[in-house]
Amino acid sequence: MTVDSDHGRRVFALQIAGLKYRYHSASPPASTSLDSTIATGISYVDAQAITAVGSVSASIDPSGGVADYGAVSVTLGINRRGGVSDAGRVFGRCGARSASTRAKLTVSASRTDNTFFISTDLRSFSFPRLFHIGAETVRASSATSTTLTVTRGAGNTPTQVHTIDLEGSIVPELTQEITTFRGRRARLYAAHQYADGSTSTYIEVVNGFIESSPTIEEGDEITLSLMPLTALIDTDLSDKGIAQTRLLDGFHYYDGRHGSILEYALSLLKDLDDNEPTIVPDTSAAITASTFQTTIALGRNHNNMFDDFDTSLPEGPDVDNFPREHPRFPKLRRSEDVVFSDAGVYPNSITYDGAINGYQVRANASVTSALNAAEITASESLKIRLPLVEIKQHELGDAEVKRWPDVINDTLASAGPSSTAGISGGFARWRLDADKTVRVEKLSNSPFRARLTLWNNSGIYRNIQRFLEQEGVRAPLRWGGFGTSGRLDDLSRISYPIILYSDAITQSFQDERGWKFSETTVGSSGVTGALELFDLANAYYQQYESGILVAESLGLPTTATAGVFHFINVDYYDLILNEIRTQVFKCTHQSAVSFGGSTVGYVIHIADDHDHSETKSFGDWPDKERALIYRGGRVEGERVGTVLLQLLQSGGGGSINGAYDLFSVGLDISSSDIDEASFLAADAAATFTLTENYTGAAADLRETFDSVLRLLGAVIVMKRDPSTGRSKITLVPFGNERASASSLTIAAGDWIAEPVPRWGIHEDIVTQIQYLFDYDPREDKYASEVIFNNHEAINRYGGERSKITLTLSGLNSRQFGRGAGDNYAYFLPTSARIFNLLSNPLRTWSGEIGTGRSIFIDVGSYMTVSSPHLRGYSDDYGVTGGVGMVRAIRQNLMSEGCEIELITTGITAVNWNSAARVSSFTTTKVVLDADKYSGSNVADIDFFAVGDVVDYLPAGNHDAAITGLTISNIGGNVITFSSAHGISAAGGTIEPTTFASASTSHKSDAYLSNSSDILGSSTDAQEFN
Repeated sequence: MTVDSDHGRRVFALQIAGLKYRYHSASPPASTSLDSTIATGISYVDAQAITAVGSVSASIDPSGGVADYGAVSVTLGINRRGGVSDAGRVFGRCGARSASTRAKLTVSASRTDNTFFISTDLRSFSFPRLFHIGAETVRASSATSTTLTVTRGAGNTPTQVHTIDLEGSIVPELTQEITTFRGRRARLYAAHQYADGSTSTYIEVVNGFIESSPTIEEGDEITLSLMPLTALIDTDLSDKGIAQTRLLDGFHYYDGRHGSILEYALSLLKDLDDNEPTIVPDTSAAITASTFQTTIALGRNHNNMFDDFDTSLPEGPDVDNFPREHPRFPKLRRSEDVVFSDAGVYPNSITYDGAINGYQVRANASVTSALNAAEITASESLKIRLPLVEIKQHELGDAEVKRWPDVINDTLASAGPSSTAGISGGFARWRLDADKTVRVEKLSNSPFRARLTLWNNSGIYRNIQRFLEQEGVRAPLRWGGFGTSGRLDDLSRISYPIILYSDAITQSFQDERGWKFSETTVGSSGVTGALELFDLANAYYQQYESGILVAESLGLPTTATAGVFHFINVDYYDLILNEIRTQVFKCTHQSAVSFGGSTVGYVIHIADDHDHSETKSFGDWPDKERALIYRGGRVEGERVGTVLLQLLQSGGGGSINGAYDLFSVGLDISSSDIDEASFLAADAAATFTLTENYTGAAADLRETFDSVLRLLGAVIVMKRDPSTGRSKITLVPFGNERASASSLTIAAGDWIAEPVPRWGIHEDIVTQIQYLFDYDPREDKYASEVIFNNHEAINRYGGERSKITLTLSGLNSRQFGRGAGDNYAYFLPTSARIFNLLSNPLRTWSGEIGTGRSIFIDVGSYMTVSSPHLRGYSDDYGVTGGVGMVRAIRQNLMSEGCEIELITTGITAVNWNSAARVSSFTTTKVVLDADKYSGSNVADIDFFAVGDVVDYLPAGNHDAAITGLTISNIGGNVITFSSAHGISAAGGTIEPTTFASASTSHKSDAYLSNSSDILGSSTDAQEFN
């Protein structure tokens, strides 16, 4: 007798992950199928304590989704004299303060670290032993005064990351005892106990976790509430992953390409009386083209009128091959000439002569456009046209870390103007003070004013340029020793971390809001002008930069691998929206970076093909929440079953939980608790793929799972495997109402007599389906919507529009087209299936069977039932061999009886019929491809049996089919026929023969009927579902 018998005695065992005490409902047997050790060298201690076990209850939505389970209560007796294993003592602990031994981590631990650095010396303990940290238990094998050597994930606990967080205020702590049970994994086992006290093989009736803290019942009992692992899908995906970090305050990494240039403009303006540098040729003295003296045209003496200029600077295309004269070259034009006249005087020197209260001019008369003596003599006056503007550009760094914002002043001091002379000189100099004020100082004693111009976007600079053109200024240039250039594009120059005004915030170069420029003017040397900035970042990343400088390692590889990417999430304060937003960066690796000979942080390298238009600049700003940077997950064009497995298994990446543990965020469930093959089978049938970011920012996984499962026509349940006794997360497709898919047959006499089986109507109707897709994370909304209406059902229900919404955040219309026709064609099959199932009432069958018979049944299972009390879709009573799907179940465990409710569509579902490709052959045998037409976990040959009659259809020539071949033997992927088959070429397919001669199993699958809807001679056609 085994546990699936309705007769005998069921006993239970409760195993809490990481807890060496295991509790039983009867005296623990001497040996069982349960593990004897919790970890190598550490045995379980079994104790009798379970006094009551509640029932398992579950239900599913016929449209698809994750099954809803009720909690299973397990009550343990308390024995105050029971010693260290007493349930009251173990489960009565109240947080870390209840621990007898505590040791804080001094260094964060990743999922792969096997050495913990700790604050407490644990060498006095014996080893091996268990310690607990978070929801993880570790097996400690040895200790030093500051370290503990451990094996991770002991006792079926998840392997977690343990991070010192919030600037060191939150520190993970090792304890000798488990002090928090809420959320800890747990398994409830059941077995049949024989008369001699031994037990049958234990099976898992609950594989899940403790829903809430244990509750005390009148001081002598304690109750735990268990939920299955599928209930984890109801939690928000809010784990920040295997590690998290912040921007490295006070530093910035400059890659030399993007955001690495400091750019500004320096101008020389007229004086306060609107005067320009002006002199009048002295006609009383000799005048030549190369030598003359002048008087001053202004109303007062000026011996420093030309102090802003340098005659050694480029004179223009006729002399230096520069496009025009340098702004600080003192080219003199006639006052009567047009603004941009080429004609002028090209001084070699302009020297003030106090004797004449004027200037002695020595000029280069060889220049083609130089004025001759007659033209100089006839001129009214000679002047330098103002304003004059010069663009300055300084490199802040090239693949190196610099202190921020010190790098601004350091660069200005080393590369910026210190005088008015030379290419590196300027009309003024400036610095950035600690109080976020820009201080500007004029570099000469001339009467003319100097101006500093800053701008945050190249778009606004075009406005500056138009204003200058109206004042007679040509497009300003940046001047270097070997030529000139114009203003920089936005990608090259630094802009984001310096906010000029409250409305001058530019987080994205694609955003035209917040374009501003700022100017400050200073009149004379020794006097500073001030420009107060609105704000200055403490640390930042600027859009399009190739790396993000962070304080701590994220555990990424130190070198890039072709085709391998890591997705980094950033929670940042959006200065425009005034809220926390999340964005995702596609990255390749990380590098440690040094400053002053010491490692100060890490650069996260962004992939070359990252779409920078989808991510914004971000930073740490005074009085705002700091940016949080952590590893996340992203799928791109991935099959749906694979994506669901990745979300279930991921707990930090590195394939620790299984091959699909790739993300830093997920439900952290081991592959041993998941029926992976059931999910991969969905990939073969799914017509869509998913592209989505999983950020860990409180993502609603239940909504994601339910919508995808409804699109698939499937549910996720906890399914018990009769062969292993394990309860695993399993994906079960709908629409398989066939006797061959039935897990259990209930004859008329198998029902519990009272109450008798009963029939009913399930009428949770759906007449309208809304699909939301093309999710835009930047706008946090869905860009596309399609609504399907079942007008026939709406009319039948008097105009009632009962809607379900499928929010498909990972579905992008690029897969199927953006037109209305594309959308209609794509969602039509799903809509037709849901309407076919739920726009009409469904027949329900309910009743009660024995707990033992139901022990391997769960919601989503199919059952074959018979009872004279039931009705199908006809008016007659009595159902024989009817197949239905279990929609709801309530399974008593300690007492007897299991209430079930089945729904039946009345449609005999059929599958695509069998096929297998022939790869080679001999006279009577053929060798088949393993899984040409099936999933990788199913062999094509499994759909054929000895005695089946089949046909061979040559590839591309079905008219030459060889028919009526009878299978006499099957071994591996080889079929042997009862006689020579006559096949002359491989590559064709083995398929069931015509309906009339096919085996019973093949007849239950899809065949094409004739025009009269008849199969063979008289069998009604079946409906494909």
